[in-house]
Amino acid sequence: MSTKGDLDELQNGFKAFHRDVRAVLAAAPEVYKWGIFERAPLPVWTRGRVTLLGDSCHPMTPYMASGAAMALEDAVILARSLEAFEPGNIDDAFATYEATRKPRTSAVQMGSSANNWMRNATNPDWLYGYDAWTAPLEKV
Repeated sequence: MSTKGDLDELQNGFKAFHRDVRAVLAAAPEVYKWGIFERAPLPVWTRGRVTLLGDSCHPMTPYMASGAAMALEDAVILARSLEAFEPGNIDDAFATYEATRKPRTSAVQMGSSANNWMRNATNPDWLYGYDAWTAPLEKV
C-alpha cells in the first residue's frame, strides 16, 4: 500500500545531509510513502508436498537488508535437504529444511523488526558469515 508523499517534507527532513543526497532528492519529480507491514514467523512452513521459502514464510522489514539473502539461503538448504534423503522421502527432507532454517530466519526477522541492527558495537559474523552450503542440517 502506498500514498503520494510531500516532496518538500522529504527534502526538509534531509536538509542536514550531504549535498549529494540533497541533490538526488531535489531531482525527484515526486515521492511516495510505502507501508512496512510485519507478520510473525509462521509456525509451519510445509503442508503435504508443498513447502514455503523466503518472504512467504518469514517476511521481514528491510532494516537488516537480509530478506533476499534469507530466501537464497532457504533455497540452498532446501536443495541440500532434498539431496540428503531418498527421492520419495520428501516428508523428512521438508522437515529437515524447516528445522534447519527456522531458528536463523526467526532471529533475523526479529532483529530486523527491532530495527536496532548495528546501532552498537557488534560482531556481524553470525549474519554475514553463514554459509548455507556447509551449515549442518538439523536431524529430525
